[in-house]
Amino acid sequence: MSSKLIKRIFLILGLVLFGGVLYKLGWDELKTAMRQIGWWWFVIFSLAIVWQIFHTLAWHQILKFSNHRLPFINLFKLKIIAEAVNMIAPTANVGGDMTRAYLIKDQIPISDGISSVIVDKTLDNITKLLFNSVGLFLSVLFISIPTAWIWGSIAYLIFALIICIVLVWVQVRGVTGWVLKMANWIPRVKKELEKQKEKLASLDGNFKEIYSKGIKNLVYATACHLIGRTLGTVEIWLIMYLIGAPVSFMGAFFIATIVNIVMGALFLIPGQWGALEFATLFFVKLLGFTPEIGASLAVIRRIRRVAITGIGILFFYYYGDKAKINQAEKK
Repeated sequence: MSSKLIKRIFLILGLVLFGGVLYKLGWDELKTAMRQIGWWWFVIFSLAIVWQIFHTLAWHQILKFSNHRLPFINLFKLKIIAEAVNMIAPTANVGGDMTRAYLIKDQIPISDGISSVIVDKTLDNITKLLFNSVGLFLSVLFISIPTAWIWGSIAYLIFALIICIVLVWVQVRGVTGWVLKMANWIPRVKKELEKQKEKLASLDGNFKEIYSKGIKNLVYATACHLIGRTLGTVEIWLIMYLIGAPVSFMGAFFIATIVNIVMGALFLIPGQWGALEFATLFFVKLLGFTPEIGASLAVIRRIRRVAITGIGILFFYYYGDKAKINQAEKK
């Protein structure tokens, strides 16, 4: 069974789950929730833009260390494009990051673009691990969670920790040797990689440079990612208040943490369609609210994500036209 088929199956299952959430909510309940939000939609949408700005600032810090001071608005657009690609493409949340590395290649060397994206993604994963670990610990102390979910979450966090350690280790030790060793199993691939050895060596230099001399930038970038994730918790707290089901910030932290863990575990579903909604519905119910409240929260957050995706698609077409213009000018 091919990987594309597997991802399509996961997408179909996700959409079925999403449809089930909508059915559970009901059209009348959905309209009621939409009316309750009212003009606060602007605030919710603006909040999402602000946390994307902080995630962009993290990437900007990494590029700044490499002496690449690109217009911030361009980096922001690329981050939104990445979000859109991850939302609609079956690429296991990798396609969006590869897209921004590709689209930036006309402005900086491709090796610098790739290394900046990889380091940024690594820091984002480390921040996510820290955020979810603290959230799970506090949730266990103050909220009654099924034991099976606790152990499942711990297992996922251990797996995520191992992935983060491997990512950093490979970057610090050097990508070239590791990739070529892996390629020994496939001679044809090794032959092609040998031709790219110089570019791989350039990546190694970039990684070693920032991890040894760019500690200040790495700390700033990590802080920006952490602020961005915290604002996601604020969004949950605000929506719950607006739909008439106020929850403490700790409760919102719990929802954000567990939903993040479920979405991370089900990364094969493009955009986590259905996974986000089902997890939100289930864990809001643990806090003593009705399934309708959980479904309302999930659908409202999904609408916000779809809106950001629409903007990302528009930005993508803009960048596509700009790339064609640049190529024409070079000719």
